[in-house]
Formats: sequence, structure tokens, C-alpha cells
Amino acid sequence: MTSYMPAPGAGAKSGFNLPGLIVWLAVLSGLVLSIVSLLKICSSCSETANYRVFGLDFGWFGIGYFALMTIAVALRKQTEWFCWISALLVFSAAGAEARFIWIQNYEIGQWCPICLSLATAVFFACIGISWERFRTNTAKGATMKSTLVYLVMISLFFVMGLGTAISGVKKEADAAELDLFLGKSSSPTTVYFVSDWFCPACRKAEPAIEKMYPELARTVRISFVDFPIHKETTNFTPYNLQFLTFEKGKYINLRKALADLSLKTKNPSEAEVKAAVAPLGVKLRPTSYSDTLYGMQSNLMVYRGYNVHSTPTVVVTNEKTKKNKLLVGDVQINLAAVKAAIAEVEKK
Repeated sequence: MTSYMPAPGAGAKSGFNLPGLIVWLAVLSGLVLSIVSLLKICSSCSETANYRVFGLDFGWFGIGYFALMTIAVALRKQTEWFCWISALLVFSAAGAEARFIWIQNYEIGQWCPICLSLATAVFFACIGISWERFRTNTAKGATMKSTLVYLVMISLFFVMGLGTAISGVKKEADAAELDLFLGKSSSPTTVYFVSDWFCPACRKAEPAIEKMYPELARTVRISFVDFPIHKETTNFTPYNLQFLTFEKGKYINLRKALADLSLKTKNPSEAEVKAAVAPLGVKLRPTSYSDTLYGMQSNLMVYRGYNVHSTPTVVVTNEKTKKNKLLVGDVQINLAAVKAAIAEVEKK
């Protein structure tokens, strides 16, 4: 094989190697940012948690990928094969990042600072490794043919990374989406009850919601959404999601049990929740981080997507007519008002 990369141990010049420094800073930044992405410190990062790269979390995949890239970059001047492997990993990553950016823009609809920083790191790695290669080949008097071959190869690497990301990046919910709905599953109309476990007005609205639920469940889909106006609500959300998904027949009674427990504690232990639901013959399931994250993300998409700003709020929406109606406050939330909203959104 004819080598069009720097020969082992070759360098364009002695002294300070700026493109090499850029490569190292970019690769190490990518590794650090991949670790940070696991923390899910922003809402957009949390949304990317719904996606997997060949079944792996973006953060874990990035850690493994950038660790491999670090090794290749460290050995790139030892053999020509590692020169090509470094280019393959860097430009394939650039192709994959193009796909990730597309997902942020067109599927998630939000820009994640950490993800964009990762893409920037990969971009600079591409610049650094190409600059290093061209500077070395210029010093060696390389021909135009070698430059063209290099450009063709990195273009192929980019396309490989893009294609791999298109086929390998899937939304987790596509494979095993939790069913967070009650009522008539075939109905095009959905009623979301959006509340906070520590909202006084929400507590006032609960008896009316409990009373109207059986009648509504016969004709529309229903879901209960936690909007953490009070941050302590997130302590109850994993249990609420579990009951909403796996205990549909007993959900309303389980919801009341959680509501009663919220009057006693803001941070319930698993033992306290078990005791609260035991009279209903329900046993807690092991808490799944991915299921909880998916459920919380689904909640967020509801209250952000329908511009809910306070609790309690009832969102009534119809997927066929694309009409929405919001009822805000415990005074507005009653059976007559909800039925009128359903009729309004179903009217063509």
C-alpha cells in the first residue's frame, strides 16, 4: 500500500507543532465532554437520552469512541496505519456529528450546548489532523495526487460516519415505548391532566378529576402529567409513571394513595411508598432509570409543547383536527368544561 500520510516519526518541521496541539486539545475535549454528557445537566441533554447509538447511551458511546481516538492519535506517528486510523476516526466522527446536529434541529428542536461543543471539538480535530498532514506532505514535496487521494479518503470516512449514525442512532422509545395513557386507546382525542403533587389548587381539583375520570375514560385517551412547579414533585414522579404504565386498572386509587403520602412527606422512601400502596394489593417494581427518564421527558414535551405555565391545567387535544384547548385552574376543571373542550377540539 502506498502511503499518503506522514511517514512514521516524520514531522513537517522541528519545534512547536500547532496542528498537533489542536488535535490533542480537540480529542481530549471530546472525551471530557462525553463524560459530562452523562450527567444530563440541561433539558436538551435529557432529551438526547431518548436516543441510543447501537443501543448505547450517547455519553458512554462517546467515552469509548474518544478513548479509542486518543490511542490512535497517540500512535499516529509510529506507523502509517495509525495515521489512517486517526483520520478514519476523526472524519467518521464528523459525519456522525452532522447526523446528531440534524436530530437536535429537526427532531428534538433544541440546541444542547454540550452536544454542540462536542461537534466543535470534532471539527477542530479534523482541521488539526488535516493541517498536520498537509504541512508534512508539503515539506516532503508531496504530489497533487497524494493530496487528492487524501481528500477522497477523508470524504469517504465522513460519509461512512454519517451513514453509520443514520442507521445506528435510534430513539429508545421507538423500540420499547412506555404506554402512559389510560382510557380509550383508539381515540384521536387526548386529555392531559397536568398537575404538581404539592400545588394547593391541584389538590383541590383532584376530587373532581377522580369523579370525572370513569366517564371520560370511555371515550378519550387520558394521561396524567407531572409538572414540577415544586421541585419535590420529581420525588413522586417515578412512582406515578410506574403506576400509570403498569397498574392502569388501579391507577386512580394509587394516585390518591400517592396524594395522601405527599401530605406527609416531600421525599418518600421506597418503604413508605410500598406501605401506602400495599392495601391496594400492588407491589413496587424495580425502578428503571431509562423508563423514568423517558416518562419525565414525555411529561416535559406535554407541558412545554402546549405552553402550560401553571398547575392545575387540563390540555384537551385532537390529533385529527389539530385543535387544542387549555383549562387552567381548579375552578375551570370540571366535567362540563372538559366535555365542552372535547367537543370543541373534535369539531371540524
